[in-house]
Amino acid sequence: MATESPLSDEMPNGQRRVIVAVLAVGLLCAILYWLNIQITVIASDETVPREWRQHAEIIKSVLENLIAGAIAAILLALTFKWIIAFVDPKDRVIEISPNNITSRLLHNALRTRSYVFMGNTATFVSAAVLPVLSDSIRVSGIPRSVKLILIDPLDESAIKRYSEFKFRAMQTASKVGDQHLARWVPPITTPRGESSDEISAKALAAIYLCAFSSLQSGMEVSIFLRRSFTPFRADMTNTEVVLTQESANESAVAFPAQGHFYGWYHKEAEAQCMQATEIDVAGERNQLSHLGLAHPSSPREEIKKSLIALVGHFSHLKKLAENQTVIDNAAEKISRPSHAYQA
Repeated sequence: MATESPLSDEMPNGQRRVIVAVLAVGLLCAILYWLNIQITVIASDETVPREWRQHAEIIKSVLENLIAGAIAAILLALTFKWIIAFVDPKDRVIEISPNNITSRLLHNALRTRSYVFMGNTATFVSAAVLPVLSDSIRVSGIPRSVKLILIDPLDESAIKRYSEFKFRAMQTASKVGDQHLARWVPPITTPRGESSDEISAKALAAIYLCAFSSLQSGMEVSIFLRRSFTPFRADMTNTEVVLTQESANESAVAFPAQGHFYGWYHKEAEAQCMQATEIDVAGERNQLSHLGLAHPSSPREEIKKSLIALVGHFSHLKKLAENQTVIDNAAEKISRPSHAYQA
């Protein structure tokens, strides 16, 4: 497969800024050149008083210097940008606006053979990325490897800390704290935090969808449950790492696969896997096929039965079968997945 140029992998925001800058300088030069022509006519007109013609010559020189300076500035800027990209394109940090995160991740999923997620509940990955990877296998026949590092749905301490952190992030995003600084600010509805059962249900739904997708030939899925949460989510493919925050209003950043940052996050993922509890989905594929896991589009009652059978199959998850609230919420998440990139 042919590799793309590093410059072609730059985000649209940066490309638009360059285009706008070049167009703005071009328009400015055109206006200044038109003014220079008009001033030249005045300076060469013998009927115009001599003093006016002298002033016109001065203004003409200023305009010519402005035109030359503007062209030189944009050429120097473009040359500097090209030199930086050519000399060391590896460790560029690419900004991704919130509205472009979803399309960026799905685009990366279409091109990758390996997808590693390091986050908390993997709602987006399980609902949107896994179907894309499955479709890619059907079309190309090339196997895909998926590794998810999630929060342990049975670790009450980690889930509680994650819930508190996420609630604080929601308050900051909605600027609820401003009410304590300015009494005249109109009241804002306080966002409702997620309960521990809801967070556990999200993680369980991701585990179920991973188990279901692993039944497809060519899909190798591994799940690791850690006893901690992270304020960031990292989606790692063969081309780059996309790092996002809990807030849906914050931009993401991406690190190309050739750089050092990319290697750092993969090392962090390896370290997390060594400390986490593994749910060996790939190794249990034959056993899982006998469970008859319900398709996500099946009636909710069938999904609930499959969920109970799945958690009963893995010893680490058996305790979840006793929590009917988690099972119900997970079945709802599976049957009605959210495709937006959010927690």
